[in-house]
Amino acid sequence: MIKLDLISGFLGAGKTTFVNKLLRHYVKQGKRPVYVVNEFGKTGLDAEIIKVNGFEAIEIEGGCICCTLKDDISATILQVAEAFNPTNIIVEPSGIFIFDNFFEMLKEPEIRAKCELGNIFTIVDSVNFTFAKAVYGGFIYNQIKNAPTIILSKLEKAKAQNAEELICDIKNINDNAKIFSKIWESWTEGDMAELLDSGATAETWVPSNAHSHVKLKSVTVKSGRVFTAELLDNFVVRYHAGEFGEIYRIKGIVKSETGLALLNITNTDVTITPYKGVAEPSLTFIGQSVAEGFVV
Repeated sequence: MIKLDLISGFLGAGKTTFVNKLLRHYVKQGKRPVYVVNEFGKTGLDAEIIKVNGFEAIEIEGGCICCTLKDDISATILQVAEAFNPTNIIVEPSGIFIFDNFFEMLKEPEIRAKCELGNIFTIVDSVNFTFAKAVYGGFIYNQIKNAPTIILSKLEKAKAQNAEELICDIKNINDNAKIFSKIWESWTEGDMAELLDSGATAETWVPSNAHSHVKLKSVTVKSGRVFTAELLDNFVVRYHAGEFGEIYRIKGIVKSETGLALLNITNTDVTITPYKGVAEPSLTFIGQSVAEGFVV
């Protein structure tokens, strides 16, 4: 049986970064994993990042796999099972995902004949949790409430007191979850093995009763400018000033002074890292509203 792993977490929490770690671990264990991602917009960025690192990745774009695309994800999983004969399929839904329809999908006869539930992990951004809770309160609650294992990201950027308060907040929502609070850069293969051992899942969940989520918009804009340190600082100022609209996440590939770079912005968290793939520079803006006519 193919194991279906579910990686949830709100926009910018670090899901794709974690998936890279998980894929590498599976390959070292002799397994054949495939990554399936539901992205906002039409960039296919997350899938491309995974492919650049040498793994199989399938993208489902433009929507939410727990509502408008729920039939697509079932069909995609069955196609992946047929085409790749994987041992594991890692599913990364969009940041406004809730669990209900994923568990319902697991009851479908065709899925049950080939797949079984593997691990469920929710990634919680230790820097932007308060911001995310204000924007996506119901989704954050649903993702934390239903996750047997919760992984804190960006601990290297968070204050120790804030991290302790965050763990208390999480325990108030889900006191049964195992919480991994170790800086990701220090993880070993032993840590990954321990994480997977802790990720055993139950077939029960807390229904959300309704799925009327915020209709986020996304716009992808091409940009040929070189993002110097000065330009990046100015760009972040424009973002916080609301020039691009009510934006919750910006991600994409830009030109830097040393080559292509991956730019990620979520609230106050800004990272720019070298990108070793080949891509046309562009940025995707995701939020409640997107302004018209702005120039990157």
